[in-house]
Parts: sequence; structure tokens; C-alpha cells
Amino acid sequence: MRRPQSIRSAVAPAVRFAAHAVVGAAALAAILLVVVPVARIAAALRQRRGAQVRVLRAPIPIISIRFSSLADRLQGYRSDTLVYDVYSINARDDYDHLLDLPRRSPLVRLLGPYAVLAWALARYDILVLFFDGGVLAFTPWWRAELPLLKLGGKRIVAYPYGGDARLPSVTRTYGAWHAYTDVPPGEEDRDERQIRSRLAAFGRWSDAILGCADLVDALPRVDGIFQYPIDLSAWSPVEEVEDDVVTVAHSPNHRHYKGTRFLIAAVERLRAEGVPVELVLVEGLPNAEARRIYASADVIADQFLIGAYAQFAIEGMALGKPVLCFLNERFAPYHPEWQECPIVNASPDTLADALRTVATDAALRRRLGREGVDYVHRVHSLEAVGRDLDLVYRRVLGQRAR
Repeated sequence: MRRPQSIRSAVAPAVRFAAHAVVGAAALAAILLVVVPVARIAAALRQRRGAQVRVLRAPIPIISIRFSSLADRLQGYRSDTLVYDVYSINARDDYDHLLDLPRRSPLVRLLGPYAVLAWALARYDILVLFFDGGVLAFTPWWRAELPLLKLGGKRIVAYPYGGDARLPSVTRTYGAWHAYTDVPPGEEDRDERQIRSRLAAFGRWSDAILGCADLVDALPRVDGIFQYPIDLSAWSPVEEVEDDVVTVAHSPNHRHYKGTRFLIAAVERLRAEGVPVELVLVEGLPNAEARRIYASADVIADQFLIGAYAQFAIEGMALGKPVLCFLNERFAPYHPEWQECPIVNASPDTLADALRTVATDAALRRRLGREGVDYVHRVHSLEAVGRDLDLVYRRVLGQRAR
């Protein structure tokens, strides 16, 4: 008799957990007894010789880790990226080491993360991680990785990318507009208790914790701010096409976080008034195809709930486009660069008026586009972000700034 599907689905995770518990314990014991002592001695010797510092970013396949790695290299670091899988919108060669674990055999999927930990201990000096965890993030032994890295003489730098550090209970105190405005309590995509436990672990073991965009309040501490980098060699300003319609591009990878419904309503309101504006929603497209749409747009609309801009807005400014986005004044003390930022600040309350102003003033659009290009060069270029990261690395390594 075949086992019912509900029972099989419940047994599979339990079996995987038990396998990780047994195999992981043995692997970690071997790493602790053999790899950690050797890694610690090797790290001390490399630092004493002034050898090139090696940085690893892993394992979440967000495209910003590629650009951050490029920024590191400009400052003289050996910087690599390692991921277990790739999002469909990105290319496989965006990352230095792609293990494809989901498509490997069960044994490789089980042993892979522990082998990667031993490899990273032997090879790198600094690990830059998200709050999901390090290379053991998706195993029951994620807590053990951080102290093992420290025992091995490694430095840990952590910063958030989104849901890994966003606490609903804290975010909902921000007022009417925030990341969970359109997410009913209890329907969040992550368990806040798990987020808190990982934040606490990183707060204990990290050498530096960087805030990012709106993700500052819930962190254990803020030792600096991570600015999203962009490779400007691949982005050039594009002149607006003079026609009878102002095209607004919006990339709602998560509509309920981006405030997409408010943008749709604002565009419909303006069209009813006779303002010639058209909204293009860019969803689920490969990066190359999405970029072609952004380049042909007249205005870039980022997000209107979260309260800070991110990669999409930066790409829009790099293209010389005016950008609309909600910048919550709550986060302004962490972002002094916002004082010079040409983004048009628009919450759901002011979005229609802000869009009308931009859509009906071509000279304003051109000026904002020029200012955006200059701003991105000063704040988000590989050179600018690399200099910021160099200061962080030197601080955690105990080295003087250049």
C-alpha cells in the first residue's frame, strides 16, 4: 500500500533534518578539529605577510553581491561570490562559484554546505553575509557556522537585503506607509521569531554590521551603511524620446511591498484628467529585456511604501531618468546623502501630484535625469562603494585607513 501523500510530505523534511543532524555533527566536528586550527594559523601568517585580503560573499544570489565584489576588487581585494542557485532573472555567469545544489544528488545536497564551509575557512579572510546566515544558512547547524568562522580567524561583515532583517512588529510602528501596509498581520512571509534569532546571533559574532536602505532600526547595531553599487560601465544615460506620451516604468517584483496599487491608481487618475501618461509594469523578465524597457521609459517609479530607494531607482538614475520613490524621513539620519538625492519623494498620499508635476514638465525631467547621473557616480559607483567597503574591512582587520 502506498503511503498517503500528506504523510510522505511530512516525513521527508524530518528525514532531511535527521540526516543533517547526524552528518552535520560529524562534519562540523572534523572542521573544528582539523580545518579551524589550520585556517587560524594560515590567516595569521597571511596577515603578518601583508598578503592580499580575500573576501567571500555567499550564498544568497542577489545581483548586488556581484557588483559589491567588483567594488572590492577595485580596492585590491581578492573578492569572490558563491551561490547555491540562481534566480531566473539573473545569468549563471553573474557569480564566480555556482554549485547548483538543488539539482545535485541528495548526498551532494547534504554534504555540500559543510564542504563549502571547510573550503571558505581555508581560503578567505572576510566573509560578507546576509542575516539569513552563511553557507550553512539552510541547514539546522546555521548557528555553529559563525563561531567556527571566528575560531578560524575570520572576520564577519553582515548587512541585510530585505526580509532577512525586517521585523513586522517594528516596521508597523512607522506610520501609515511601510513595507507591511498591504500585508495583514499574521500573513508575513517570514516568522519574526526566526528573524530575531538570526539577528541576535549575528549581533554576537559579527565584526561589523551595516544598515542598508530602510533596514536600520531592527539591527543589533549599525556600524555603517551599505550603499548598493552599480557598474556604470554597463549603464549610460539615454535621452528621452519626444512623443505625446510620458511612459512610466515600474518593476513590482513584490507588488504588496512596492505599493503598486497606489501607482496604478495615480496613473488612472491622471489619465482621467487628460494627462498623457502610460504605465508599463516590468515583471518576471530577464535583466537584459527589462533594461531595454527602462531605457525607453521617460520616468522610473520605484516603490511607495518601504521608505527608501534600492537597486531599481539607482539603475533609473544611471540611465538619466527622473525617479519617483517614497523616502521616509525616519531613515534620513542614517542617509545624509539623501540631502543631495534628486529622487522625487512621493508617498501614496502625494504620488498623484508628484507624478503629474514630473509628467507635465519635460525640462524638469531632463534636469532630474542629469542630477541623477551625477548622484549615482558620487554615491553608488563601484569606486565610491569600494572606498566605503575598504574602510569597513580595514577597521575589522585592525588596519589603518589609506
